[in-house]
Amino acid sequence: MSLIFFMKQIVFLIALIFSLNHLYAQRHYVEDGRFRIMGGGISGEFSSSKDEENTDKKNVIKLNLSSLNNKIIGLQYERALTKNFSFALQGRYSLESNLPAVELFSNFIDDTAKVFKNLKISGWAITPEFRLYFRRALKGFYLAPYFRIRNTDISFPINYTDDFNKAQNITTKGSFLSFGGGLMIGQHFKIGKSVSLDIFIIGTHYMTTAIDITSNSSVTLSVNDQQDVRDFLATTQVSIANLVKNFKYEVSANKLTVQGSMNGVGIRGGGVNLGFRF
Repeated sequence: MSLIFFMKQIVFLIALIFSLNHLYAQRHYVEDGRFRIMGGGISGEFSSSKDEENTDKKNVIKLNLSSLNNKIIGLQYERALTKNFSFALQGRYSLESNLPAVELFSNFIDDTAKVFKNLKISGWAITPEFRLYFRRALKGFYLAPYFRIRNTDISFPINYTDDFNKAQNITTKGSFLSFGGGLMIGQHFKIGKSVSLDIFIIGTHYMTTAIDITSNSSVTLSVNDQQDVRDFLATTQVSIANLVKNFKYEVSANKLTVQGSMNGVGIRGGGVNLGFRF
């Protein structure tokens, strides 16, 4: 197995990581003044128009319930600024986990993609946003223009036996750092004196992502092998020119680095956040 084999997997990985958008959707509906979250077992009464108690409670701390099953911890703080405007700041941390979609993709591509079954992914995101409420701050439908910075870290080993029946390994680590902004629509329910439920219904954003991947090999490449890898990457650079910009690479006897950038549209939504008002 040559290092060219590994290069093909790196190209596949770049396209895969960038194209995946985690959307943990939950359905909801309104019926006779009651809201329900389908499949979540959460229900409660809307506050009526005459029920305006706790209007002095301008702060909410929220936990994203819908992301916990995916090993993602999301917390958001929101504060009412005026009658119809608020500011919110969300922090999210993704615990290290496997990437299930890799196995799905490998079934449609080829067996070589299955080397990513040991891929680990983690990361964090910070999302500040302003909200315009149609009724009043912290209650009802809202529009939220937001900015987001997100970092995704990956790591995975590839262990294989070379043409001389000798065990070899390649260790790869990478980061995908993204900046961008977008617009989301949601609805905030008050379901008790100090409890609320915030639904991220749907939104979209445009992000710029910087890619930085480093691979360290137990194999010391010959001068000819190094040139073969450079030739392959040069061909790859042409074939993915519409996907990856500023594509750069360096090849040495035991190390490979790949850098570039991508632009694209993503989706935000389907979040169910349980809040404490104070």
